[in-house]
Amino acid sequence: MRRKWASTGLLGRILAVALGLFAAFVLLGSILSAVDPSDGEPGSPVSSATPAVGVSTTGLPTHRVELPTVTATETVTVAPPPSPTKTVTETAEAPEAVTTAPAPDVYYENCDEARAAGAAPLHRGDPGYGPHLDRDGDGVACEPYAGP
Repeated sequence: MRRKWASTGLLGRILAVALGLFAAFVLLGSILSAVDPSDGEPGSPVSSATPAVGVSTTGLPTHRVELPTVTATETVTVAPPPSPTKTVTETAEAPEAVTTAPAPDVYYENCDEARAAGAAPLHRGDPGYGPHLDRDGDGVACEPYAGP
């Protein structure tokens, strides 16, 4: 038997395993269909014939039981509308417009000058920012040294 398996090769072994699994699934499907003869739709209602009152399928007498009817009631209370409120509007005077002089053109030769002036770090758009001060080109010049 061992010799026969070896002569089939890898493809033959894969085919044999696949056929065995297929046969197992077919067998399992036939068993499940015999157990549940529904048409395969999940949640489909199960239909059954209801025996007449007083007649039992087992031949024993049955008794009819009257169940009480339950009625649910809900009480809704309506809140009165809110009373009107008075609105007081105060008028405030607008503050006087403050004019600021444009910042003078600032130029720093190097970051040591910017740090000495207290302007470092400089961001793109700030007075004194220049691409010659921004070593890594990220928009922030004269950044503090983080170290390795």
